[in-house]
Amino acid sequence: MKTVIVLLLVVVIGLGFVQWVKAFKARSDMAGRVEQQLDMVDSNSIDSVKQTLVQEARKLGITLRPDNVHITYEDTEQRTLAQEIVGKKLGAQFVNKRATITVHYTARILGFPIAEDITNSHIRQVEAPRMPVPRQEQELLGPTDE
Repeated sequence: MKTVIVLLLVVVIGLGFVQWVKAFKARSDMAGRVEQQLDMVDSNSIDSVKQTLVQEARKLGITLRPDNVHITYEDTEQRTLAQEIVGKKLGAQFVNKRATITVHYTARILGFPIAEDITNSHIRQVEAPRMPVPRQEQELLGPTDE
């Protein structure tokens, strides 16, 4: 009797471990898909990015509804290190947008629901103003045809 219980316990633990590994791999793969889709987000593509993520989740064995994918694309004052350096040297102002994707789904291990959340964000430069040419340099360049 003890042998049957121990054997059953080993099988349940093994099954739980296998399901956990599959859930972990699916989560890692989904996080990669979310990161890839950050580059596709703009103000016109939010719905198509949601549908793409739902399809990618289905391929990974994850049940995901479009209402559980939250995408924001908004102005931000945050700058990258390169923009900070260039901005200080040249006095340039950059216009950036922050794209954020949050995915919420439920994984099941041995029938127990486990809530999973994946969030990733990316700052994208949408505009970099051109610096006006100083008057002394314009005089050196000579007349321009306008």
